Amino acid sequence: MESDFTFGIFGGTGQMGRWFEKLLQDQGHRVLVSGRRTELTPEEMARQSHVVVLSLPLPAALAAAETLGPLLAPDSLLMDLCSLKAEVCRKMEASTRAEVVGCHPLFGPAPESLSGQNVVLCPVRGRNWAGRLSDLFTRAGAEVQVCDPVAHDQKMALVQAVNHFITITLARTLHKMDLHPEEILPFSTPLFRLKLSLVGRLFAQDVRLYRDLISENPFAGDMLDRFMETAGELSGLFSGNRGDEAERLLGEVREFLGGFCETGKRKSDGCLKALDGEPGEG
Repeated sequence: MESDFTFGIFGGTGQMGRWFEKLLQDQGHRVLVSGRRTELTPEEMARQSHVVVLSLPLPAALAAAETLGPLLAPDSLLMDLCSLKAEVCRKMEASTRAEVVGCHPLFGPAPESLSGQNVVLCPVRGRNWAGRLSDLFTRAGAEVQVCDPVAHDQKMALVQAVNHFITITLARTLHKMDLHPEEILPFSTPLFRLKLSLVGRLFAQDVRLYRDLISENPFAGDMLDRFMETAGELSGLFSGNRGDEAERLLGEVREFLGGFCETGKRKSDGCLKALDGEPGEG
């Protein structure tokens, strides 16, 4: 990507905005930042930028697309960094003549390296900027996937909504049992200690983020219904003296997973070793 392009980040004073600013500057690009604590207004920033990046919560990104989109030329780019893509991509497309690409960095705002990290791009209008963005992330070491915005949100219903729902459910179970994590840690396997750490990690952050990742995804309800149906099936097997059926089901799942079983074991062993020194039984 040529180094004479100017990127403008609205919301650039937040964690993800600051991370993206550094990534762009490291690759030689000029970056303008507008946020609640800057003198530069979003409109002034947009008029001076070839690319406008919306690094905002979804509701604010929708409003910003309407305001800033009309200020962009057809050969420029309007993009976002939201965790859900379909609604904001529709709004960006309707609000501007510029090219439109949805972007979802699938990691927190401060990775030490992009090596092996996933980034999803959802091109909506135009072809030039999607390729340039892909090159930008690839050069930094990321794995770039190109996806339709709706298909992206369907996958996030599992990757984010169900995933965080499981963690929240474990935390709520501890809460209802009045069993503090510190009480159960002396009885925990390495794997359960890792799960408790993930509980702490989630609740150490802004819980509104996780509320929105679940409640604002239009596909989350159906995915959670399917998860609960499966949980009920498994509960019936394991608590209903139906051990042989449970074993057969586990065998079917293991056959479905195939080679990923050993891959997952190897990678999780690395996580457990980093957490506690040596991997142990789960």
